[in-house]
Amino acid sequence: MAQELITHWPEANRDNFGKTPVTWQHRVHESPLFSDEKLIELIENHPRDLADFCTMGDGANDMSSWRGGDPGSHSGEELLKAVRSGRLWINLRKTFNIYDEYAAILKTIVGELKALTPAFNPVSMTGGLLISSPTAGVPYHIDRSDVLLWHIRGHKRVWVYPIDEETLPEHEVEEILLHEHNDDVPYSEKLDDKAIIYDLEPGQAATWPLHAPHRVLNQGDMNVSITMEHSPFNTIMQNGAQITNGILRRRLGLNPRIEDQGFASRFVRFAASRVLRKLPLVKAKTAHEAGYLFDVDPGSSTAVRELGGVKAIA
Repeated sequence: MAQELITHWPEANRDNFGKTPVTWQHRVHESPLFSDEKLIELIENHPRDLADFCTMGDGANDMSSWRGGDPGSHSGEELLKAVRSGRLWINLRKTFNIYDEYAAILKTIVGELKALTPAFNPVSMTGGLLISSPTAGVPYHIDRSDVLLWHIRGHKRVWVYPIDEETLPEHEVEEILLHEHNDDVPYSEKLDDKAIIYDLEPGQAATWPLHAPHRVLNQGDMNVSITMEHSPFNTIMQNGAQITNGILRRRLGLNPRIEDQGFASRFVRFAASRVLRKLPLVKAKTAHEAGYLFDVDPGSSTAVRELGGVKAIA
């Protein structure tokens, strides 16, 4: 019988999963699928339309410094070298959905989580592989879906913030849900007093409530992590309700509050959002990711060669 991938699941996680930040231990990092050789193979062969190559400012505190770049024709070996020496963040989206050997890990994890907590019941599930530089980080932001972060290599510090009017005004969530290419929310260092801080090592995993703001900073070595995005029906319904709330706020001047809306109200607003999103009621922002803003340069100290303008994505 194969060994379980989740090696320690605190008893409190069963009830707290999805409600508060929780952590647990795993043995996914022991797999040879995350060796340098395998990373090089993945980076080189992964579909480019499912791969993001990004950089950010020093300290990753400024979301405006987060930008996408062109990996060019560099080999997987050259790109992994650039990650080690520069300031790069690579996201190989759907790695755990499109390759059989990685999909087997996803399938096992899903089965184990379903057995451990009734709160885990995803309608959809995707798994991506994050490969990032020793000084890379992700600025303060939220995710549209529920996220499980499985740490594989290196050391990573994660700040997770509570959801309140100071850390995450409700209209900011609506803004993000209404506009496809906007994940950032206003950040100031004083918010760190409210954060729970996790120093993740290989073999640790974490998750937090839907839309909880968080930021990440690597701690001096190349990092490899798995990010699994899952959406139970409650998440799909809440996102739809907040989209409707956002349109009502902007078009009719109303002030709806998601925490005041029970299941029936959220369901009606979710159903309405399926129609409202098809109507030209809110003008979408121009996507910042509509073009490359730098070229990956393995010979540069940051592995980044800035462009004078925006390069079209081929």
